[in-house]
Amino acid sequence: MAQPGTDHSAAEGGSLADEARALLDALPTPSLVLDPQGRVRHANPALERIAGYPAERLVAQGLDLILAQRTGPLDPAGAEPQEFLATRADGTSFWARLETAPLPGTPFRIGQIRDETARREAEGALALSRQREALGLLTNSVAHEFNNFLQILIGYIDGLKRRLGDRQEPFVQRAIARSADATERAAILTRHLLAYSRRIAPDVRSVDLDAIVADLAARLEPDLPPGIRLTVAATPGLPRAISNPTQIEFALRHLVANACEAMPSGGTLTLSTFRVDPGDRSLQQPGQGSVGIAVGDTGQGMSPEMLARALAPFQTSHEAGRGAGLAIVHGLMKRQNGTITLDSRSGEGTQVRLSFPAAPERTLH
Repeated sequence: MAQPGTDHSAAEGGSLADEARALLDALPTPSLVLDPQGRVRHANPALERIAGYPAERLVAQGLDLILAQRTGPLDPAGAEPQEFLATRADGTSFWARLETAPLPGTPFRIGQIRDETARREAEGALALSRQREALGLLTNSVAHEFNNFLQILIGYIDGLKRRLGDRQEPFVQRAIARSADATERAAILTRHLLAYSRRIAPDVRSVDLDAIVADLAARLEPDLPPGIRLTVAATPGLPRAISNPTQIEFALRHLVANACEAMPSGGTLTLSTFRVDPGDRSLQQPGQGSVGIAVGDTGQGMSPEMLARALAPFQTSHEAGRGAGLAIVHGLMKRQNGTITLDSRSGEGTQVRLSFPAAPERTLH
C-alpha cells in the first residue's frame, strides 16, 4: 500500500502541496485527485480500503481499474456526479458515486467516491414493493372475474353429471370426471390467488415434502412436453416441514411450467428434497433447521442481469405475461415464513430452491 502523502504525479500538470496530500490522506471519505485529463494523480488510504487496490495501481490504471464490466464509460473529469458499478480487488462489487470539484489554485480536481449500495438496494426494494402491490391489485381483479366464469362452468358440469351420469360410454364418463377435477383445481387456484392479493397468511401445518413431491410428480409426468424426462430424488429421514400443502403444489406447478418452457428441445426436469441442519449459518435463524424442495432444469438458464430481476413482477425470459409466476411464488413463500433462492447460469440451466422451517420433533407424534 502506498505511504500516505506520496506524490504519485510527475511534474506534468503541477504537483500537490504536502499540506493538501496530508489533508486528503486524513479524510475518512475515499478521495482522489484528478488532473485536467481525468487521470488519477493521488488516492488516499480510504479509497485504497474501499477499492482493495494500492494507490500506485489506482494512479497507474485510473478508475478503469475498479469499473465493472458491462458498465458504460466513465468521465472522471466531468463536473456532474456519476454513479457506476465498481468492482473491488476481491471480486465483490458495489455501487459507487463519484463527485468532483475544482481544487483552488491548481489545475486539478478533487473527487470523492461514496458507496451508494445501501441506497440503491433500498430504492430497488421500494420499487419492487410497489410492483407487488400493483400485481396484487391486478391479481385480485382477475381472480374475481375468473371466479364468476368458473361458477357458471361448475353449474353446467353439475347439470351434465345429473343428465349423463348413468351413461356408460367411457368417453362421456372420462370427460365428466376430468372436467369436474379441473374445475375443482381451478377453484382452489382462484382462492389462493385471492389470498395472495389480500395478503392473507395461509394455514400451515406439519407436512411430508417427499410425499408431496412424489404425488405431484406422478400426476405431472403424463402431461410433460415430449423430450422432457422427469427425475425425482427423495431425502431419507427428511424432517417434516411447516407449510401449506396446497400452496406448495401451486408453487411447484408454476416452477415446473417455467422449467418446461426453458427446455423447448427437451431436457431433464428434477424434483428433489433437501435439508439444512440446525445451526447452519446460512439460515436466517441458525438455531432452527429447514427443509425444502428444489426444482432444476437443464434448459437455457438466465443471464446475471435476468437472475437479479427474476423475482420482480412482470420480469420474464419467456413470452409476455409469464413473468408474474416467480413473483407469486415468492409471495407465497414469504407468507409461509419460507424463502426462495435461484441459481442459474446462461446455457447451464436453473435450480429454484424453496425452503421451509422444519417441524419440531414433538409434532411428529
